[in-house]
Amino acid sequence: MLRAFAAADAAPGGESIVHIVVVNRITLSVPVEEVVADIERELPAIFAGLEGFVGQTLVKTGPQELVVVGRWASPEAAAAGEAVIGPGVFNTWVAPRATGQDRLVGEVVSDIGWGS
Repeated sequence: MLRAFAAADAAPGGESIVHIVVVNRITLSVPVEEVVADIERELPAIFAGLEGFVGQTLVKTGPQELVVVGRWASPEAAAAGEAVIGPGVFNTWVAPRATGQDRLVGEVVSDIGWGS
């Protein structure tokens, strides 16, 4: 059964988490798979060192279009992540093969998913 979850959940330690979502729609000059291979190779070690990183989902929406959904514990964590990822991984591995990008940032106000 689907159910709605509160936008702000408690972390395992009991502290409140307000999820911030960063969505990047990127049009590429190469097949998505080329960029995804680089992202999957480079980003896990970087994410491991970023406080407040919750998760990332890569969605192939076309042969040369990738939507990246990043989830962060706070606006500050999202900004800190952008400061590291943008000039590093993005500018090195994605930007040279990108022909366009749309970026949106917002707070999760509702989360509906499977649960008991």
